[in-house]
Amino acid sequence: MPATLNLDSSLLDMLWVLWAAALVFVMQAGFLCLEAGTTRTKNAINVAMKNVADFAIAVSVFWLVGFGLMFGDSRHGLIGTTLFGWQLEASSHWVITVFIFQAMFCATAATIVSGAVAERMPFLAYTWTALWIALVIYPVFGHWAWGGLLDGAEGWLGALGFVDFAGSTVVHSVGGWVALAAVLCIGPRKGRFNHGKPPNAFPSGNLPLAMLGALFMILGWFGFNGGSTLAVTEQIPSIIANTVLGAVGGILSGMLMGLRTRRYADVMYAINGAIAGLVAVTASAHVISLSAAFGLGAVSGVLMVLTSEWLLSKHIDDAVSAIPAHLVAGVWGTLALPWVADLTLMDSGLSRSAQFGVQLIGVVVCGVWSFGSAWLLFRITRRFLPIRVSPDAEKMGLNLAEHGAKNELNQLLEHMRQHEQQGDMRQRIEADPFTEVGEIAASYNRVTAALESAVGHTRVMLRNLRDGVITWQADGTLTSLNPGAEQLFEVDAKQIIGQPVSQLLSTRSLSPGARHEVKRRCADMQVRYLEVQVSEGASGSASERSGMVRDITERKQLQEQLNRERDLARTTLASIGDGVITCDASGNVTFINAEAKRLTGWTLEEAMDKPIYMVYQLLEEASGQPLNNPARQVLTQLTPVHSTEHCLLVNREHSHTPIQHSASPIRSRSGITLGAVVVFQDVSLTRQLTEQLSYQVSHDNLTDLLNRRAFESALTALLNRDDGHHVLCYLDLDQFKIVNDTCGHLAGDELLRQVALKLKNHVRSSDIAARLGGDEFALLLPDCGIERALTIAEALRCDIEQYRFSWQGHTFGIGVSIGLVELNATQPMQLSQALHASDAACYAAKEAGRNRIHCYQPDDHALLEKHGELQWVQRLQNGLDNDTFRLFAQPITAICADGPGYREILLRLEEQGEIVAPGSFLPAAERYHFMVRIDRWVIRNTLAWLGDQNHHTTLPSYSLWGINLSGASLSDADFCRDLITQVAMANLPHGTLCFEITESTAIAQLSRVSELIATLKEYGCRFALDDFGTGLSSFSYLKQLPVDYLKIDGNFIRNVHQDPIDRAMVEAIHAVGKALGIETIAECVETQSTLDTLHHMGINYAQGFLLGRPEPLTHMAGNRIKVMPR
Repeated sequence: MPATLNLDSSLLDMLWVLWAAALVFVMQAGFLCLEAGTTRTKNAINVAMKNVADFAIAVSVFWLVGFGLMFGDSRHGLIGTTLFGWQLEASSHWVITVFIFQAMFCATAATIVSGAVAERMPFLAYTWTALWIALVIYPVFGHWAWGGLLDGAEGWLGALGFVDFAGSTVVHSVGGWVALAAVLCIGPRKGRFNHGKPPNAFPSGNLPLAMLGALFMILGWFGFNGGSTLAVTEQIPSIIANTVLGAVGGILSGMLMGLRTRRYADVMYAINGAIAGLVAVTASAHVISLSAAFGLGAVSGVLMVLTSEWLLSKHIDDAVSAIPAHLVAGVWGTLALPWVADLTLMDSGLSRSAQFGVQLIGVVVCGVWSFGSAWLLFRITRRFLPIRVSPDAEKMGLNLAEHGAKNELNQLLEHMRQHEQQGDMRQRIEADPFTEVGEIAASYNRVTAALESAVGHTRVMLRNLRDGVITWQADGTLTSLNPGAEQLFEVDAKQIIGQPVSQLLSTRSLSPGARHEVKRRCADMQVRYLEVQVSEGASGSASERSGMVRDITERKQLQEQLNRERDLARTTLASIGDGVITCDASGNVTFINAEAKRLTGWTLEEAMDKPIYMVYQLLEEASGQPLNNPARQVLTQLTPVHSTEHCLLVNREHSHTPIQHSASPIRSRSGITLGAVVVFQDVSLTRQLTEQLSYQVSHDNLTDLLNRRAFESALTALLNRDDGHHVLCYLDLDQFKIVNDTCGHLAGDELLRQVALKLKNHVRSSDIAARLGGDEFALLLPDCGIERALTIAEALRCDIEQYRFSWQGHTFGIGVSIGLVELNATQPMQLSQALHASDAACYAAKEAGRNRIHCYQPDDHALLEKHGELQWVQRLQNGLDNDTFRLFAQPITAICADGPGYREILLRLEEQGEIVAPGSFLPAAERYHFMVRIDRWVIRNTLAWLGDQNHHTTLPSYSLWGINLSGASLSDADFCRDLITQVAMANLPHGTLCFEITESTAIAQLSRVSELIATLKEYGCRFALDDFGTGLSSFSYLKQLPVDYLKIDGNFIRNVHQDPIDRAMVEAIHAVGKALGIETIAECVETQSTLDTLHHMGINYAQGFLLGRPEPLTHMAGNRIKVMPR
């Protein structure tokens, strides 16, 4: 299992392409329905079987050879030479994804031929043809046009600039050319064309099924075109929209052309119009507008109809119009592309006319290659394999001739013919009473039995029969009705006899040897369903027929209700994601749904009537011992069973799947137990996600070490032990900030990962390593003495000291300060005590010179000093919790500037009535990560105070207020977002706020700081660089930061009136600032001579005790506010 599950863009791309492949597979079902529904019923199974077979053959051959020829490394742009079936095993997931997607395309190209040659091409000859399409014809041309999809080396045709986005030519024209060669070589179906007469239209077996197939194909085309992006891109919606509009345009134009040419809306023209429209837009779906897609589809529908009529006039028999819909529409869509496409989206670098020339070359090459190869294939094949069925087989139908697919009706007719030939009416036909044909056979048997009885006896029976019986002559004249018929038809026999039988029954229901249903509306306006069974007989020399009429209204209603319930139950069980197995009262399997089939490995046919314990076997997960079968428990106890723990399901291949299950009895309305149902779920993914989430919660994402929370849990457990000696090590990297600030966070992250690897290399399997945060790590050494711990720590310290980190041409050396604390039962510690002690020991190691080891001793003076600093943690926390921080302001006075200057907001801490200066607590706040929370407090309270002052128009004359931002806060993305939100909500006048950032912070986070400055300046904020001049790279980065003020570091200001070097530095900073339009502020101005020197130099502003000391903000609000802000 992977350590993490990142849903990155590559996984989304693969998921989209696989989903698109599934949709393209739906097109295979669409082709099957379309071709089976269009052809005659006696050939429908043969056509469907060809579709199934060509899919299997095409995918197999494409896997073995075709994919490699098409997408392998190109040789001279002619064929691929890698990625054959035996090489795909080692390919990447993306290559496998592309193979699945392209295999569906290959199967589509092959199956186009099956419809064109339907009802006359032998099954073996067709599968032979499909093999060569997938093996050579399609892959070779596909390489010419689409080669280089994986390795970048294009085929020769693609290199010319030929564009065929999803296969108008590569897929559909190739299949269409092969279909044209096939129908020319094989010839038309028998009886299709008669000399001097219009073409004979053969009846379609099931046009609704054909229309359903067309809808399946439209659905599949969403994946055909949409998936051809091979990535989740912004183009997908427009591509799918173009696909839909192309189909719609083709349907409408096909229907209109059908009305024009045949005076009725021809179903096949509408269906093939949709296909033609889809094919036409396939070449350019990614670069055309919606209106262009509709136009392409509409024109393709017209071309399809015209081509179909032309083929008929030339006696070329295309059974499903595959050639007009795929070949002609593909040529049209490919050639029209340069004139309707947005050339800026194509990026081919060709003009429209030049692009048309390339497209024309592609179409011609496709025709010569595909048609020529197919023509040669059929010429060679017919020498050793028939490519057309015999006349008898064609007459009989290929269902029976090629597949031996008999049905009950065939058998019934054969028995009836035998009776007719033998003349022995004593024989009876075996009839299944639960089928329609069985009912016909039963009626036939009843008729023969009645003919053997005396006429008088028959009349008595007919008179007393509740069902209706009517007889009529061959010309349709009624000869008799029994009382049952009079009641059912609500007529008087005396008045109706001699009238045409059509007054009672429609002509459709008068055909003999079949059962028909008649819907009648009675005199009371209620609907009644009648079942009519007609048989032939003889009365003297006049042929006579009789009909048995039965009222089936109640049965019809009950049957419809049962059908609805059955369909609902089947659909529900097939669709749910849980496995479902049912068994009868004996424990034998009666049903398995699709999910149960997947988990157990048993199909319904294989598992039917098998004992459920053979199909559904369970093991206890912990011990591996067999568990009682829940269905058997239910049948024994007659109560439901629910699993409380996960168990393992053993499938047919003896692999194990963790599941949860429940079982319940199936009872009749009377409470009799009929069987049991077991419902179970695969919990593998749930378990994997749970384990992954648990791992992520307890581990650091960057270093893969334990995080602070998990480490503290482990430390707590160790502290609770009352035996053994253990050691806690606290590690803090030295010189890490140099790497992080110089090379950026990426370099810092990589350095932390390298250090983590060294930690793992130096610890035992029982030791625990963790990253506590930043550049701080910890080691927990259970059952380890202090001497052994010192050895481990020293080896680790030396290893890190000798390590040289290289990044983009720079090499850095680092060190590590390590604090050790011995843990044992004789000197028990709490978690906080152990952590503080180790932190203090590490601090002592740093204070002693860094890159060394220090062992914690309770009386260590260095640690006592550190403990004093640690006390600030509680004091700072109290300050935040109890709101004891205070805001002060110090003026910044204009000395050579037009503005009035501004005030800088400063922070103090009030404890027991005393004000604590920031120099006492800010170092501890930075070390113990309080700065972000403190900055949030300052921002929130300052903006609240300024907003209140602005609302009451009592702001002092200083209209600009400076607020300091720490480096830790600027590194926090959440803080930056909240800062922008709060400034926007405060809605202060522009020029009210000025944020001060230290020079080192700005340079270390140049990109983030620049972005923040740009955003806040939109709200009228200004920015100042604090402590400017302390860094060597100050001037090189200055022009990249859009700041308003430079606050010159006080170290240059204090002696500027007497130190020429300081004076030169200040003059240089002021000159650069002036050149960039940035005003300068001198800090730490404490003497008049310093101020005079600065004034003479032209420094704009000054700040220091000479000009004003910090004072509380509450003193600046008059008498109105005495507490705000806090």
